Amino acid sequence: MVKKTDLLDELSPFCKTVFGCRIQSTATAYGLDEPFAQFWTQGETAALCKLDDVITLDVSDSADFEELKDFIRMTGAKQLLCGTGSAERLGLPVAFKGEIMVYHNRIKPDPQEVFEWNPSLREIYALLCECATDTFVPPEFEPFYMDLSHRIRHNAAAAVGIRKAETLVSCAICVAQTADQAIISAVATRPELQGKGLGRAALSALFSQLKQENIYIFRAHNENERFYRDFGFTSIGQFAELSV
Repeated sequence: MVKKTDLLDELSPFCKTVFGCRIQSTATAYGLDEPFAQFWTQGETAALCKLDDVITLDVSDSADFEELKDFIRMTGAKQLLCGTGSAERLGLPVAFKGEIMVYHNRIKPDPQEVFEWNPSLREIYALLCECATDTFVPPEFEPFYMDLSHRIRHNAAAAVGIRKAETLVSCAICVAQTADQAIISAVATRPELQGKGLGRAALSALFSQLKQENIYIFRAHNENERFYRDFGFTSIGQFAELSV
């Protein structure tokens, strides 16, 4: 039976996947009492986090998928993020698919550039907008700023930036982190400076400061695969964004 999460410890069984990292990090940042950030569990078989109108689902094969499907529809969410195997069992329309990759951060990389820890989010956002593509569309500024600044203040996210002549030219963002795992949401370099190693330098700087061993990305198909594989990321599965 799906029930509302009353204690953070109820989410502790869900700590070994990228989806569990996303859920636990959100709970750490916002707590369990905000109306826009809600959490539920189905015993120890599934955990759900609804942040605004997006649900993240961490689920095992033994979960009751029929109950989960009915419950998710009742939440009023518009989008669901989960693994592709779970998506097939839920039978909801798939809007987008991509690859989950992981980097094992056992030996810290040496930063090759002087970097800035948690630079201005307004500058980061402007840089992300410069790097927009067909598959990477920056979110609206206000929710981006409010969410990431709150997570950074609560040690649930972090960012680094590299400057040239006082201008932010590259950045890397960790959007979620727990004690053992972290998720990278973006690496961006000004278009005219791409191909010069600045993105790799920003990622190295970020990883040199993160304590987690497993660091994940959700990578869109045909987007920067060589960059991440050359850095040391490996594929561990597929994710799907579903329309609810």
